[in-house]
Formats: sequence, structure tokens, C-alpha cells
Amino acid sequence: MTNEEYFVQLEPALAALAELRSQAIKLAAGMIGETLFSEDLFFGAAADRCIRLLDGFCMMLKERNLTCAGVLLRMQMDNCMRTYAAFIAEDKNAVVNCILKGDPIKNLKDKDGKKMTDGHLKDKVTELDKQFADVYNQASGYVHLSEKAFFQTVEEVEDGGKICFNYGHPLPEKRNDPLLESAAAYIHFVKLQFRMLQAVADSKQRYDAEEHNDDLEED
Repeated sequence: MTNEEYFVQLEPALAALAELRSQAIKLAAGMIGETLFSEDLFFGAAADRCIRLLDGFCMMLKERNLTCAGVLLRMQMDNCMRTYAAFIAEDKNAVVNCILKGDPIKNLKDKDGKKMTDGHLKDKVTELDKQFADVYNQASGYVHLSEKAFFQTVEEVEDGGKICFNYGHPLPEKRNDPLLESAAAYIHFVKLQFRMLQAVADSKQRYDAEEHNDDLEED
């Protein structure tokens, strides 16, 4: 795929990401609602992190920076895991307070009494989305120095076994397909997180409605 073809195919993905950004802001407002609890700060921060990562991801797609796009995809998947931790936790408030204080949640337990390590959270989210674990493992290769870093440096292998390396030069056009694949995956996992956050927004709307009705009855 040529770079010209890449940018043509990228446009719908960028439009979809822009729409998701707008939805994230509306979700955040819905989760805050008319009242404010500590868990709202947690879920609001998760929504904001999604927005900030999304902005950076779009820039990396435009720059054709596959390494950074892969890292940001992995971070969005981490966003899904941390958000879901609050749903499956033995004590949701403990998770919220832990995150807000900047402490790790790996020693906290879920409703089944299992510690919520990254590995366990990955498995739990995979129960919601079957492709999560595989994509997570692939994206982690961009976070750590791995075989992905090596293979990206290999431009081509010429006749006679001569290898041409690419260090710091523009990404070869043959990497355009993985870039578009990362865009599709990113959109998918933003939507996965939105499913979780929408449940929070719906719950807050019901709570605010009940509080409003109680106020009317008192009047």
C-alpha cells in the first residue's frame, strides 16, 4: 500500500476517532451529573485519559509512527483494564481510592478473591472481548524492547543475503497495513471502554432522577 493510498484509507478512521472524542466528553459530563462522588472522579479521569491518548494516537497515525501508535494502543487497553477493575472489585471504593492516591491495585482483590494483577485483569476483560488478550500481547511488544523493534529496522533483504536497515528514516510503505490495523483496534477498544463508562453514566442519571423526585416530594 502506497502512502497516498494509506492517507485516503486513514480518513474514515480519523473521522471515527473524532466522533469518539466527542462522545467521551458527553460521557464524562453524564458521569458527573448533578452530584459528585469519589468514584465519579475516578471514572471521569478514565474518560479524560481516553481523550488524551486518542489525541496522541491520531497524531501518530498522521505521522505514520507505528511504534508510538502501538504504545498508545496498549495504553488504551490498560485504560479498559483499570476501568473494569472497579466493576469486578471486592471493594470498589478501595480501587477508586487506590487509583486516586497513585497506588497500584495489584494487591486488591476482585469479587472472586483473586488479586487484580495486570495478567488477571487482562483475562477478565478477555471474558468480555475475546480478542483482547491477543491484541494486548501484540501491543505490549511496542511498549517493551522486543522483536517488533528489530523487525521494524529491517527495510529489505536483497539478493545474496544483503540486509538494508532503516534507523530513523521514514517508515517503509509496507508498514501502512499494520498502522491501519492499529487504528481499527484502537477504535474497537475505545468503544469497549465506552460500554463500561456508559453503565456508570446511566447509573448516575437514575440516581439524580431519584434525588430530584425525593426533593419534589419534600416540597
